[in-house]
Amino acid sequence: MKLSGQTKTVLILPEEPTPREALAGEELTRYLKRTLDVEARRESTPVPGANNLIIGGPGRNAACPIGKEEFESLLTGEEGMLIEVGENTVLIAGSEGFDDMERGTLYAAYEFIERYLHCCLAAYSAPGNRAGEYIPREKEIDLPRGRYVKAHADRPYRTAIVQYGERAGDPYHHLNQSFLEWMAKNRYNRMLVWASIYEAYRDNGFLPEFEKRGIRLTVGHHEASSTWLPAEGNKDFPEHYYQTHPEYYRLCADGTRFRPVNERGQLVYCARNEECIEQVSENINKWIDRNPQVDMIAFWPNDGVHEQCCCEKCAPHSKVENYTYFLNSVAKRVGKRHPRAKIDMLIYVDLWRCPDGVRLEPNLHIDEATWAKEQRKCGKPDGSCLSGTEYEENILRWRDAGARVFYYDYYMGVFGNRQRVIPMADEIQSIWQHFTEAGIEGAGTQIECFNHWNHLVNFYTFGRTGYDTSLSLEDNLSAIAPLFGEGADEVLAAIRIMEDTLDGQEPIYLSGKYMIEHVDKEAVYACFERALSKTSDPLCRNNIRLMRMAFRYSEIETADPANNPRKQAGRFQDYEDPTGELAYMATRFDSFRHNNPGWAIAFPVTNTDSRDFAGGYWYDFE
Repeated sequence: MKLSGQTKTVLILPEEPTPREALAGEELTRYLKRTLDVEARRESTPVPGANNLIIGGPGRNAACPIGKEEFESLLTGEEGMLIEVGENTVLIAGSEGFDDMERGTLYAAYEFIERYLHCCLAAYSAPGNRAGEYIPREKEIDLPRGRYVKAHADRPYRTAIVQYGERAGDPYHHLNQSFLEWMAKNRYNRMLVWASIYEAYRDNGFLPEFEKRGIRLTVGHHEASSTWLPAEGNKDFPEHYYQTHPEYYRLCADGTRFRPVNERGQLVYCARNEECIEQVSENINKWIDRNPQVDMIAFWPNDGVHEQCCCEKCAPHSKVENYTYFLNSVAKRVGKRHPRAKIDMLIYVDLWRCPDGVRLEPNLHIDEATWAKEQRKCGKPDGSCLSGTEYEENILRWRDAGARVFYYDYYMGVFGNRQRVIPMADEIQSIWQHFTEAGIEGAGTQIECFNHWNHLVNFYTFGRTGYDTSLSLEDNLSAIAPLFGEGADEVLAAIRIMEDTLDGQEPIYLSGKYMIEHVDKEAVYACFERALSKTSDPLCRNNIRLMRMAFRYSEIETADPANNPRKQAGRFQDYEDPTGELAYMATRFDSFRHNNPGWAIAFPVTNTDSRDFAGGYWYDFE
């Protein structure tokens, strides 16, 4: 079967396509036009003599050439995908009947675009920039007959935890659309957001973009208490609960009741006040009624480490026992009214160890941060910085108590890492593969819409390997190689040098600093120089520049003599920056503080004085 602009090509969608099926058709149409100048038209039935692209399996599309029994034997779980190329037909379909989103069809469309149209969807930049995904121009493509099948997703929980560099984020950022599109293309299936960010998405009309990509939402974060039992009321729950029910809030040692004023304070409630539990549960139920697209509530403690309630009911128990009792009770009440809704419980710092003898509600999900007394170390290719450690021992205790469990991890680091490159991708394949063996549902990673190039290999590997745990680092490096054109081998060599340098020496927030202080910088820069000199495509050249810029930023920022004594959690900081190169990067390319949309790269730099820095060819984007 040959695809070309000279052969008629038609799309056959189900009679009433779901949002995911409709988007699959739109994306196939768009990429066929861009790669081959093919004008694909929608038809209701296959057209003799034409190339027929059929979207949807036998339960969705009457034109599907595979029977129901055979189809179900091939796709055996959620998010499975099938591509079958025949003489003049291509079937592009996802598994049916396993979940209400059935996003496998959209995944199959993207797999077709990459596997058969030779595109690379691994990266993005702002619309209008010549950077990001690679789309070749072809005169014709000969599709070999045969079948590609991925029976199901290997791990069901693959989540972007949207932690923006300036507190909770910017729901109006111009890169939000590009970021969401990239998530779906690269097998992320959930986003976890602060409640205020979700509400802004709801108000600004962005939620349908999640729906058509099958991306589920977890809502709450450290704003949970101010959302579902607000001390001073909010637009959903106007009652001022601190005035009407001060007994709902934790009793302090001085006899006062804690009054929440921001997202800090940890456990702000009296955890064993049954009336408080009932009120929180009722408010969550009402909120879900109004927001049916949300299927998981992240009812997390406020941030920080604080004393717990010292009332006569709470005092005999540990802080984590009270936290567990409170959320387990809420989960039970919410589950009765909304059987599909889940309550997400964050386990971190001193809210950590599973209490002895506890039995958890099946809709209570445990989100264990890899941050107990300190963050985990990272970078060992065998995954042993996480697998087989105290983190796994603890999460399995929660699993054995009846919960579904997953990790909250940090593949961009935390604020202390300051967007330095952290080469952790070589351990991700081992970690994800071990999840299957251990019964761990998956993981979420902190991620931002504007720091893509700082952590591209980590973010790409996380989503793709979570979906298909058979993928190795080399598989994923081969997949992203087209981004860099003829210079791909050199860029991949630079990535391997960085990955080999970081081998579990430091916790995550210090790992970027350790890597840049110990890596063979001359060798890395030499790889980038050779890559740029070999590459002709302007888009690929710009992608090389962005990868090199993230490394260059990491070196200069770490070398600043004021770096060590700085407060680790600082978001944006001023630097000595004697040449002005940091300010030059930030004011011209950064995508958050200085430029929106920028280039999807982040520099948490306050400096704006570039001191007449002459950028040169590494900054002359084409």
